[in-house]
Amino acid sequence: MGICLSDLLPDSIREEVLTRITPSQDEIDIQKRTINQLKKALQEKVESTNFQYSFIEPQGSTGKKQTQLKGAADIDLFVALKPEDYPELFTETKIPNRQAIDDIMSRLVSNWFEPAVRNLDVTDIQRAFSQHPFLSLKMEGIDIDILGCFDIDTKTLAENGPITAVDRTVHHSSYVADRMNQKKRNDARILKSFVRACHAYGDTCAVGRMGLTGVTLEILVLVTPNLKSAFSALRKLDTVPVDPLNRNMEDLRKIPAFHDDRIFLIDPTDHSRNMASSFSSRSYKWVQYNIDRVQESLQAGDTSNTLESFIESPIPTNKLPDWLESHSCVRELQSNGEVHYTILRDKLHRLARKAVSEMSVERTGETRFGEILTEVHFDDRRYVLGMFVEFPKVSKTFDRKGPPIRLEEAAEKFREAHSDAIFEEDGFLYIREDREWTSCSKMFNSILENNPIDGLEIRNDETILSDQVLSVLQNYVLPLEPEFKERITRVKEKE
Repeated sequence: MGICLSDLLPDSIREEVLTRITPSQDEIDIQKRTINQLKKALQEKVESTNFQYSFIEPQGSTGKKQTQLKGAADIDLFVALKPEDYPELFTETKIPNRQAIDDIMSRLVSNWFEPAVRNLDVTDIQRAFSQHPFLSLKMEGIDIDILGCFDIDTKTLAENGPITAVDRTVHHSSYVADRMNQKKRNDARILKSFVRACHAYGDTCAVGRMGLTGVTLEILVLVTPNLKSAFSALRKLDTVPVDPLNRNMEDLRKIPAFHDDRIFLIDPTDHSRNMASSFSSRSYKWVQYNIDRVQESLQAGDTSNTLESFIESPIPTNKLPDWLESHSCVRELQSNGEVHYTILRDKLHRLARKAVSEMSVERTGETRFGEILTEVHFDDRRYVLGMFVEFPKVSKTFDRKGPPIRLEEAAEKFREAHSDAIFEEDGFLYIREDREWTSCSKMFNSILENNPIDGLEIRNDETILSDQVLSVLQNYVLPLEPEFKERITRVKEKE
């Protein structure tokens, strides 16, 4: 579907969006002051350690790119080490030693980062772990991560790859910052704000496990002529790759590293890497859906809806209609604050997949509660797992299918195993068995209770997050699952 967005949007909408999403100079000054205080503290502390470093600089939107949004910025402060100072990094095959990397990063956090910030006015200090240890904290109300990385030049990075997962970030920041002008910066802010308004942005997205990242949206703006073409390219990433080498979808999928990828935005600093591979399919489809809705609003001259599409607002908390509520399950959990949110998020998504696998069908393969849609949502230290279930309550028994009658040997063994309980239907043998579970909510709660997650405690009370995760399922996920929506609507009509 084509995109009718003009280069600037209608002037009044563009100006209003930029007014509402561009940080004030005061906000930027606070960010810069915070960065400088942290850098000074780290530089002073390193003198009493034996660490050597190349630079301490903010990356991301609050670094030299300056693409941050009003009230939504965080700080990623990178401390770059020189690989040659750490010979233990490499094995004889020149492959980075993961344990050595973890040990170095752990020492950075324990012996440098934590002592350096101890006398600053900071809160929520947390030793966190993503792929490697880092320090997470808050200062001036800003979420801050202090991370170690390695200072690797472009040529070495291209030939040997990174040592840590974040070593490329510095190169991405330089790529974007070196090509940004004020118009492109504003376009990047508009595109990022649109994806945030979809609640499909980054690692805190509400739709899917991992949303679209800021740097990929910035690169889309840079490699396309204008905002219209950036939106169009974003809409078509699953059919028309964005690739500096102009490879088509068929060519890219022949590459083993890309075999399972379905969305392609190739890294302009490393042509062997697909930056869109981390996007959740659901997050991306929801962004596509909303691009189409913006098109409709613009074509209809609907200024209000168009504007709302670009400004993030809280997830609705309206209660589900009674018929749909009966198809839902929800349970909240509380973090103890000791485990980083991305780890808890990922574990909850894995638990959700386990629940779907066990609840959808009986152990013998027959339908139990049918198709299930799940979503995870979190805010601060509170987490919630919600689901929509096709058949929330089922009969006490089910008919387990056996072999076809024509397979005499198999049929005979089935008869011997199950005696007189067998009956025949449509050329097959069946046996009627008792179900272990007839209520989806009871089975859901049992799975949660029998699969505890370190750092999370199951709670019996509910907060606004329960309403929000069910709202996400109703308003953001169901539109992407029309067949599921049709089936549960038919169940409603039968009821």
